[in-house]
Amino acid sequence: MKENREKAVGQTVMTGSPFDFNAWLDAAARHNRLARRKGFHFCTCSGIGQLQGVIDGLRQYGAFLVADDVCTGETMQAGGAWFQRRTYTAFVLLRHDFGDEPGRRKALSICRELLRQLQSRLLRDARRLLDGLTALRVERMPVTETGEYFVAGCSGLYFMLAVDEPVDLSYDDDEWEEE
Repeated sequence: MKENREKAVGQTVMTGSPFDFNAWLDAAARHNRLARRKGFHFCTCSGIGQLQGVIDGLRQYGAFLVADDVCTGETMQAGGAWFQRRTYTAFVLLRHDFGDEPGRRKALSICRELLRQLQSRLLRDARRLLDGLTALRVERMPVTETGEYFVAGCSGLYFMLAVDEPVDLSYDDDEWEEE
C-alpha cells in the first residue's frame, strides 16, 4: 500500500494505517488554542461509568478532553468490500462551582465552542486522512450534553465519531484445526 504522510492536528499520520483517535484527541488538546488557554488536560477512560482519568486529575486540572478507550463497532459490507466500523466517544468537561448556575452555563458554552473547533478540524482532517479506504464518518457526529453536575463538578458534553476501516475477512485454512 502506498504510504503518504499528512499532518493532522500536529501529528504525522500514515495513511493506509488505522486512524488513532486517542492520539488525534491528545494532539488536539496540545495544539488547539482554546484548549490550551483553558487548560484542557487529555486523559482516557473506559466508558462513561469509568471516568478514572478525570477523577485522578481533579486535584490538578479543571478542564478535561477525555478519550473513551472502549468503542462500539460492527463489521459491514460496502461497495463489495468488508469494513470494520468503530465508534469512538470523547468527553469535553469543564469544572465549575456547585450551585453556580451562571458558572455552569459559561463552562458549557466553552465546551460547546471547543466541540465546534474539534469538529471543524475533524472535517479538515477527514479529507487529509482519506486514503481511499479508511473514512472518518464526519457527516454525522452525535453530541450529548451532560447533566447539571457531572463527575465531581464538571459540566460539558460528549460526542461520537465513527471510523470505517477495511478488514480482510478472507478465509485462511492455516488459522483452523480440523476436527
